Amino acid sequence: MPPSPRNRTRWSALAAALGTLGLLGAFTVASSEAAEGGPERSRAVAGAAALPSYDKVVVVVYENKQYGEIIGSSNAPYINGLANAGASLTGMKALTHPSQPNYFNLFSGSTQGITGDGCYTPQSMTAANLGQELIAAGKTFATYNEDLPAEGSTACTNGQYAQKHNPWFAFRNVPLNTGKTWAQFPQGNFAALPHLSFIVPNQCNDMHSCPVATGDTWTRNNIDAYAQWAKANNSLLVLTWDEDNYLGSNQIATVFYGAHVKTGRYSTPVNHHHLLRTFEDLFGTTHAGNAANVQPISEVFSTGTEPTPTPTPSPTAGDLKVVNPGPQTCKFNQSCTIQITATGGRPPLRHTATGLPWGLTTDATTGRISGKPWGSGTLQITTTVTDSTGATATTTFPLTLTWF
Repeated sequence: MPPSPRNRTRWSALAAALGTLGLLGAFTVASSEAAEGGPERSRAVAGAAALPSYDKVVVVVYENKQYGEIIGSSNAPYINGLANAGASLTGMKALTHPSQPNYFNLFSGSTQGITGDGCYTPQSMTAANLGQELIAAGKTFATYNEDLPAEGSTACTNGQYAQKHNPWFAFRNVPLNTGKTWAQFPQGNFAALPHLSFIVPNQCNDMHSCPVATGDTWTRNNIDAYAQWAKANNSLLVLTWDEDNYLGSNQIATVFYGAHVKTGRYSTPVNHHHLLRTFEDLFGTTHAGNAANVQPISEVFSTGTEPTPTPTPSPTAGDLKVVNPGPQTCKFNQSCTIQITATGGRPPLRHTATGLPWGLTTDATTGRISGKPWGSGTLQITTTVTDSTGATATTTFPLTLTWF
């Protein structure tokens, strides 16, 4: 709907004022984006266009392990094999504690008010979620839950099964019969899988109540056949965790393996909302909850954007390295903080940055970029760290400025 004459007058006055600051061009770009649904919609379309078109996606969710308990651990040789041959997200963090709210974040972009691990009331919620979005988009969705007593069962517990790891039964806009037993997983006939499915091992095989080695062995015995099929059949396997064990920074392992996956380690800071957004954009659905406010994880795909998987220093940096923070997003005239981190080199270190929009500055000592940015569109920010010997390390990352 076009703006009213009154709003056009206000817009013209604002544009004239900003023109004196050299920002009119940025606002003109923003106004054209708004005419098409706003910058968030523009970014969504771009993100979706950069992702592969998969036939099948399978997501396996495990429990309560720090990143270092999985990646690099001799207790998880099979999962590390997938990570080394696929894409490993070294910047992935869970959003909260305990387990259940993280599952709701992954499935619906919000905790939906869930703060604990107690049993919820089945089919009591109507919020947007991944299952509902896929079905509305004409795609198929199902979950395979080990030790679930029967298809569509809303039981709170059953043996090693726990409802707290299965958020889909909370939503009345997701048919109960999409919640299937593990026996219904089509081993040997993966073409029969829905477009996207979740696998939830029981509380022993998901590493909640049993050692990492138990879950790794279960994964090799039950998931490897699909993993190898996926790589040859335009499909994807994703392994992720709900949270760490409370003893770390909530950093968790997440692995992409299959067709169109670029081998490497990716340090971009991401969380369950980014993962949800990725699944939504892979199949062109709408966006649930906070997934609408983040970008998809596109760098791991061969058809997506291609930032450097592992940050590298400039040729003169010696052992000084600056960590690439990955793509960042800030909102117009709202507080924004981006932490730049460096390793190695001889203290003290000095941070500088170029390409910053008006309103953002860099703290030379801490490397923290902060302020309230004015502008819109995507800027390329270059950060440089210099140590006391004069050695430097440089990295560049995209900063997208949005209106809302």
